[in-house]
Amino acid sequence: MIMKIIGFDLEIDINQDGTNLLVVNDYKLFGKVCYDLNQINQDNIVFINNDKIINIKDIIIFSDILSFNFNDKSIITKLYNKLFKDIISNSEIDNELKDNFMNISKILYDEIENYNIDINLKEDIDLIKYFKLVRIEFENEYRSLFDKFIDILEVYSELYDQTLIFINALSYFTNEEINEILKYITYKKISVLFLENSYNRSVYFENEYIIDNDFYDYTVHNNGS
Repeated sequence: MIMKIIGFDLEIDINQDGTNLLVVNDYKLFGKVCYDLNQINQDNIVFINNDKIINIKDIIIFSDILSFNFNDKSIITKLYNKLFKDIISNSEIDNELKDNFMNISKILYDEIENYNIDINLKEDIDLIKYFKLVRIEFENEYRSLFDKFIDILEVYSELYDQTLIFINALSYFTNEEINEILKYITYKKISVLFLENSYNRSVYFENEYIIDNDFYDYTVHNNGS
């Protein structure tokens, strides 16, 4: 995945096989880039994958990890759909669930017979509705922001196959935590770009893309240290 900012020569390679950082030092330009990403403005920012332009809607932008809600409707829908597919693709689990639901139905039928009223009982179980009924959700309480961030990466690596862009997220973490985050991204092979207004840490990214205050753009490739 290549990201290009119109007016600059940089080709920002957001690949799964490296750690990627874009630093835009000029405040006004940084704000404009962030705004264009959030407004899905493809006049100024273009994403290209295999010579095809990718809609910014297909890129996931994180501008506020502090208030991030794991139980957002879109995420829960993704979770339910994945659970559903995983269950029906495993005949053993699928049959076990059906047997258990049948046992529940038998108990309910026995109770219904005590009433002198016609009562209908649907035996077919809608798994998605059942997930909602038992309120399958993510845990939203964390001991630290670092733990929460790792879980954000985990959830999106499992449920989504999309590029993630984090805006000014690194300032929340120590060098040791950033190192652990980068190790996790590399291990999970997640396509991630960190977009920062400034970066003066001793933690190296394999691919660093810089647009300085003089609007000079350049790339730094590090082997890590």
